[in-house]
Formats: sequence, C-alpha cells, structure tokens
Amino acid sequence: MKIRFFAVLIISLLIAGIACAKEPIRLDGSSDAAAEASWEKMTESVSAAKKQKLLLAMLQINLAGVNSAYEVAGNPELQSLGIVRIKDRVAGLSADEIIELGDRTSGAQVHVQSVQ
Repeated sequence: MKIRFFAVLIISLLIAGIACAKEPIRLDGSSDAAAEASWEKMTESVSAAKKQKLLLAMLQINLAGVNSAYEVAGNPELQSLGIVRIKDRVAGLSADEIIELGDRTSGAQVHVQSVQ
C-alpha cells in the first residue's frame, strides 16, 4: 500500500513539474524591481538569437512615437531606455508576445548589423 501511494505521489509530482516547465516566463509589471527581475529571468531563459530579438522589441516599444534623435536628446526619459519604462505595456506578456508587439509597434526603425 505504501509503495503504491509513493508511486502515485512521485508520478503526480513529475506531471506537475512538466506542466510548470512548459509555462513561459511572463513579465511581472507589479513594480519596477519585479519588472527588472522578471526581465532578467526572461532574457536569460532564451537562446542568443531570441534574446537579440527580445532586446530589439524592447527598444522598439520604448521608441514608439519617437520620430528623431532630436526628440531623444531633448527628453531625459528617453535617454535611459529599459524595461521599467514600458513595464505597464508589456506586463503579463511572454518573450514571444513582446517580440510580436515590437514587430507591430510603429515608430523608430531599428537596424542591427551582426558583427562576427
């Protein structure tokens, strides 16, 4: 009886662990610190190629509505672009969803050239 109980318990824990492992990391926008911590966890959990796309998306979302470098130079808020500035727009989103939002965001065009 004890063996059967422990076998069921172990199988249940494995199933619960597998279910949790497949859930994507979502950005926690409840506070600046929570946003920074979840952003760091999110960027560390993806491949290098996806991380580059994610960082570009964050930059594009930050620069939404900005039309020139002159605007950036004149606005101190735009001079330190980061996840905290846009946490309310991306709260609850996964990495893939943030990338999609960045692709849909109009504004400054960001071109990246890979250096190898």
